Amino acid sequence: MRLAPLIGPDLEDAIASGPQAVREAVSEIHPEDIAELLEDLSTKEAVLLVRALPTEMAADVVERLSPHRQVLVFNRIDMGRASELLAEMDPDDRVDLLQELEEEDAAALLAALERREPEAAEEARDLVHYSPETAGGRMTTQFISLPPDTTVAEAMASARKLGRADVAEMLYYIYVSQPTGELTGVVSLRDLILAEPTQPLSEIMTDKVFAVNTSDDQEQVAHAIARYDLAALPVVDDHGRMLGVVTVDDVVDVVIEEATEDAQMMGGVVPLEDSYFQTSWAEFVWKRGSWLVLLFVAQLLTATVIDRNQAVLASAVELVLFIPLIIASGGNAGSQSSTLIIRAMAIGELTPADWAKVLGRELLIGLSLGVALGLIGFARGWFAGQSVDPAALATAIGASVLAIVTLSTMIGSLLPLLIKRVGLDPAVSSTPFIASVVDVLGLVVYFSVAQVILFSIF
Repeated sequence: MRLAPLIGPDLEDAIASGPQAVREAVSEIHPEDIAELLEDLSTKEAVLLVRALPTEMAADVVERLSPHRQVLVFNRIDMGRASELLAEMDPDDRVDLLQELEEEDAAALLAALERREPEAAEEARDLVHYSPETAGGRMTTQFISLPPDTTVAEAMASARKLGRADVAEMLYYIYVSQPTGELTGVVSLRDLILAEPTQPLSEIMTDKVFAVNTSDDQEQVAHAIARYDLAALPVVDDHGRMLGVVTVDDVVDVVIEEATEDAQMMGGVVPLEDSYFQTSWAEFVWKRGSWLVLLFVAQLLTATVIDRNQAVLASAVELVLFIPLIIASGGNAGSQSSTLIIRAMAIGELTPADWAKVLGRELLIGLSLGVALGLIGFARGWFAGQSVDPAALATAIGASVLAIVTLSTMIGSLLPLLIKRVGLDPAVSSTPFIASVVDVLGLVVYFSVAQVILFSIF
């Protein structure tokens, strides 16, 4: 249930009354709900709200805002307040914000942060160089790492001290590293509590630690956390030195982002950078229109195919009745296959290297579906024949459906694998794209089969 419509008016009144009224109005509200409320406010009201909130709460709220709204707020608050909020934010959220700002604005904000928190500024400069869609771009440097000879009692004391100082974003694991920084093991908080106080970490740690490199894609990180059921995943450099962790809450964001992007691309829309209401009219026209124009041009080929087969249609006008059937059968079959394959690749079930297995499986499935649909088409074609022999028309319809469904199923399954192989997002082979391809192919097959059966065999 959204709270914004319920308490939004009261909050607007509080903003008009002054900072103290704002603090009282939101004192019992969760930061996530405040962020939701802030998204619905005007930019002026949002800035006033951020200015009025206590620094720690304001930073927590800002972390939960959409990138678009974050930029709007930070561009309208004074540099002192902006650097104050930036210093309170978690390292990964801090870097995400800096990457969203214009280069000049980010540089000025970093300079202000350096005057306030030099260590935080240096850390941000190190992290900002990583791509936002990699493990390095998603990681936080807030973790606890201790030498292998540290006793359980010493580790517990360090965890309490660092946890209270907010050094660790999520205190689920203690990582064990060599003095040179190489990651050698991990100890869960549960194992730490159950161990004897005098035991060294080297005796209770798990030395088979799964880690990712800073350059690994964020989807790979999400798959690893889900596969190994982890709350956080260590990130190392090329030498095995631990640099940070990616926490499960960040992975949830990744999953949502990737699922949204794939859904938009599979719907024939260039992925949006902002939410629906925050996307401008011009951007919508461009991102939706570019695909529509491409698909429209592709569909023009169907008119070309029909035009070149007017003689066939003139000889058997009943063929016109089944053109929508042919197009729909191929498009639906191809879209089903592409959707399943894209999803399987997204969750790591298969890779382009599995193309032979996929081909064999989809060929069998396509033939089975083609036979079933072909028999239905055969039956319908039998009762439609008037200017041509009903048996000939029925055979042409049934054979065409069989061939088109089989071919479309194979194309729909192999095309995403091919696109992935060349380094592109397989979601590019969206449902509209597949449908456009198989529409043209289907008509070619349809008229070819019809010409052979109607005018050569019968």
